[in-house]
Amino acid sequence: MEFAILLPLLIMLFVATAELVLHIRTWFRLERTAAEVTNAASQAEALTVNDVAGLFDAARAIAAPVLAWSSGPGLPRARTIIGVVSGTAAGNVVRWSCSRGDAGLANLIAGKAALPNGFQVPAGQSVLVTEVVNSATPWSIMSAAAPVFFGRVGPGPIRTYAIMRPRQAELTSIGGACP
Repeated sequence: MEFAILLPLLIMLFVATAELVLHIRTWFRLERTAAEVTNAASQAEALTVNDVAGLFDAARAIAAPVLAWSSGPGLPRARTIIGVVSGTAAGNVVRWSCSRGDAGLANLIAGKAALPNGFQVPAGQSVLVTEVVNSATPWSIMSAAAPVFFGRVGPGPIRTYAIMRPRQAELTSIGGACP
């Protein structure tokens, strides 16, 4: 009798733990993807359209099996944004920003001059910024019941970013339009 009462709770605990582990694993993989793409871009002397396209391809390969960017009407949804922000006397300025993936996932970092935590780029310097957004949310199995218990359906999309100074050049422009 006790086992019959505890079994549903044990199954729910197991499923919740599995979902949380998958969510954390996805977050870590996307965090690594943003860092690796930014590191690769920071070593370039100049970036061309083909180089930026290669960075998007690298993001997809590094993040696999998680999506770094996706296109098309289906789920899951993901987006990667790569850009350069320069510091001026008036504040941060976006020099260029390219993105690939689901346009429904609005970029928050690489497409705007306002960097996280009020980060100000020193005047005359620039930084590379890569943001990876994925719509994966934990406890998708319980999504129908979540509003009843928690008032909302889990946290929003996973958003990770990396900021790094270019090593060879300022990289304030790319050779051509975004791929």
